[in-house]
Amino acid sequence: MEEFLIGAVLSGIAYDIMKCGAILGVDDLKQRLRGWVISDSELIAMTYALNKLELTDEMSEIAIERKIVASDELKQLLENIKPATEGNTIIQHHSGSGDNVGRDKITHSER
Repeated sequence: MEEFLIGAVLSGIAYDIMKCGAILGVDDLKQRLRGWVISDSELIAMTYALNKLELTDEMSEIAIERKIVASDELKQLLENIKPATEGNTIIQHHSGSGDNVGRDKITHSER
């Protein structure tokens, strides 16, 4: 299920890049996958595998997704990438009166 979801995300990225007439490149993928945990070597391999699929700007996003999901090489790569977790998790326990603020407290005074 997760690789299908990632395949859908990847097909959307590929479609967005190609609809402008651009070629899929490592830098484009790196910028668009910055919210995912993926190594540079995996990114290069993914770009190569996507370019081997011979995707064109005339293909629909669904057609691109089907080609990505059907590729064994991309399936293996997609298994290794995960969404990045947010590093700002704050767990607090509060008892008593007063505010329980995890970061910056902004107050607006009426004048």
